[in-house]
Formats: sequence, structure tokens, C-alpha cells
Amino acid sequence: MMTTVEFRKDAVRRLYKALEEGDLDIADELFTADFVTSEGRHQNVRGPQGFKDAIREVHATHADPSFEILDLLGEGEDVVVRWRMTATHSGPLMDIPATGRRVSMEAFALFRFVGDRISERHAVIDRLGLVQQLQAQ
Repeated sequence: MMTTVEFRKDAVRRLYKALEEGDLDIADELFTADFVTSEGRHQNVRGPQGFKDAIREVHATHADPSFEILDLLGEGEDVVVRWRMTATHSGPLMDIPATGRRVSMEAFALFRFVGDRISERHAVIDRLGLVQQLQAQ
């Protein structure tokens, strides 16, 4: 039988796999109705629909995203993940037109659970490193 922490870590794994595949409906399954995220451009995104809209932006600017989970730790109601996304820059991002370049970006995210659903996401994403890759000649 899976422990609560293992169940929550598995939910985060499933979330990133679904995001990679463009399956945004997973938010309806995994998030609470009052879910909130805080992270740079997506400050105070609320609810599963708000998260879906934010991820649509990622897919509009990055073709074929691939997420690699580098570290995954869980304790109590929290799961922390360090991930790397690689993708092709395919749409305008932060006033930078599509470059067609393969890019890589890393982040840390803390997911807070209420029961078996994610209620909060707090993330720190290396956007400066991404911009540097897009502006490189």
C-alpha cells in the first residue's frame, strides 16, 4: 500500500508527465477548487482553470516540452520538486520572437496538499537563464 507521502509524490510525477503531453485536464483531477499558484508571471493564478490557462501559454511559446524530474522530496503535506524542461522556442516570449532554438530551463516548486489534492504551488524558475539562451547569438 502506498503511503500518503508516496501518493502525493506520485501525483506530482503524473502532473509533469501530463503537462509534457499537453493533458491539461489533469488539473481538474489533482487540484482543489481554490488552488493558487505564486510564481513570477503567474502570480496568484487560481483554480484548475487558471492553471490550465497558464500552461497553455507555456505550450504556445515552447513546442515539444519535455520535463525531467531531477529531485523529488515529500514530507507531511508538502512535495518539493526540482525539474528541468527542454523545449523548442516556438512563439514570442517576454518580447523575444520565436527563435526555433532548443532551450532548457530549471525550477524548484513546492506543492502543498490538502488531502489528496494540490491546494498551492510556489515556484522559482530560472527565467534569466532562459532569456540568456534566447538572446545568445
